[in-house]
Amino acid sequence: MRRERARALSPLISLLLRFLGIFVVVLIVLALAWPLIVPTYTKLVTVVARVGFHIVESPDVSVLDAQSGELWVYRIIGEGAIKPFTWFDRYTYFALIPLVALFAATPGLGWIKRITRLGLSVVLLFFIHVSYLVISVQLSYAAIGLTDVGPFVARMLTVVQWLVRVLWEAAPLVLWVAFTARTWAATLRGLRSVEVHDRAPRRRGRALFHAVARKGWES
Repeated sequence: MRRERARALSPLISLLLRFLGIFVVVLIVLALAWPLIVPTYTKLVTVVARVGFHIVESPDVSVLDAQSGELWVYRIIGEGAIKPFTWFDRYTYFALIPLVALFAATPGLGWIKRITRLGLSVVLLFFIHVSYLVISVQLSYAAIGLTDVGPFVARMLTVVQWLVRVLWEAAPLVLWVAFTARTWAATLRGLRSVEVHDRAPRRRGRALFHAVARKGWES
């Protein structure tokens, strides 16, 4: 019985080990390349985020500047005068890397589907990063009294900041699950069908053995 269970689990274990191995290798390679990737990615986030700040602020009070992979937010404090308000380090958007590694390691995806779904996920994650930047800064303004908000919003600021942070952290995993759940289900069903197919001859063999043994016993 234990031997049969081990044989039944081996295809699943092999699949999971292969997934984990590819994920770790791709993650390490991309993590080493991140210092080369992050300046360009941060500049793109900065360019698009400026539009978002312009939409939500009236008048414009924030100035964004990308510096070697870091994103600095300055606040206008007077005519021609700005003051540093906060900054985001070069690992703020590192979630892009595990997202790519997860798609690279996912079994059962053809190259076209893999690239298409990864590309769409990266675009969505990019806009999530932009939205997080705009929203988190505006919430910080409100939390320290630089932006007037109603009493109800003021009481809910801590909860809203926590929710925004959680959603931002979970975004890569949510995107990956959303775009690969059906593929994983189909892959696991395939393993199950192979397992059932492999068990059928063993079941017939055991039935024949029991039938012969029973005849021998009756005789």
